[in-house]
Amino acid sequence: NFISGNLFPMTADDTSFPVLWKIYSILLWLLELVQMCVLIRGCILVPKERALKDGLIGLAITIEVVFIVVRIQTRRGLIQQLIQNLNDILRTKDEIMRNIVIGIFKPIKAPFKFYLIGGTASVFMWTVVPFSLVFHRNVFFYIDYRMPVIFSKEPFSITTFVAGSLLVMTSSVYIFIKKVSVDSYMTHLILLITAQYKYTALKLAMIFQGAQNNCDDASEAKSYDMNQYAKKKIKIICQQHNAVLHMTFLLRELLSSNLSIMYLNNVFRFCCIVIMVISVSNNFLSILLVVNIYCYFRYTKK
Repeated sequence: NFISGNLFPMTADDTSFPVLWKIYSILLWLLELVQMCVLIRGCILVPKERALKDGLIGLAITIEVVFIVVRIQTRRGLIQQLIQNLNDILRTKDEIMRNIVIGIFKPIKAPFKFYLIGGTASVFMWTVVPFSLVFHRNVFFYIDYRMPVIFSKEPFSITTFVAGSLLVMTSSVYIFIKKVSVDSYMTHLILLITAQYKYTALKLAMIFQGAQNNCDDASEAKSYDMNQYAKKKIKIICQQHNAVLHMTFLLRELLSSNLSIMYLNNVFRFCCIVIMVISVSNNFLSILLVVNIYCYFRYTKK
């Protein structure tokens, strides 16, 4: 949350982030704004094939991240309400709940680490390739950048090229980290709600199983007491389930449009990736990097 600069709500109260965090976040968004402006201009002026191959997919990812981050930030009150409801449930000292929550998050820790580290490395390698050109010439053009960006009129000097390439590399890496942060945040919210449904199902199964065993082994009077106890427990579970349903509606209101834009963007990125693979069919390293980047972005859909 801090490294990406997204600063999503993490607590139920309106706790403010430190000033340095906010300044850092503002600087990152200014960097992405500059990148988007020069990228839009570049997609207009460079050849259409180059714009489609290297520009539109980066623009689409940036727009997706900006849309989702703005959507989440403008619904902070709803998120804080959702977090408060989750805290009220998770605050209970129930070992079953604890084990379910830990168990449901454990399988995603390694994939998300691989997603972050591997994806960041692939984006870095993809954007650092143009720097090799500085050893071969002193004059550069728009098409020499990794992405179709325009900072000055062509031809331009090595200093302008290096500065522009550094901006492209930094902004590309950070927009990927922002996307990982968005995906991780939404995934954790969804899994926390999923854990509540698993807990409800398990508790009901345990109550009915226990009631059945007690009815088979106990006297009529004791069976009646056990049934009353089971009814009381079921009532508590039903009340908790109603609270979970309310949280589900809150989550749907928060994430429905986000998931829709992610789905559409995945389809668009797939089309762009196909074009990129075809265009670099003679360069094995470029194909490998392109496929890696697509796989890391594709992971978010799953």
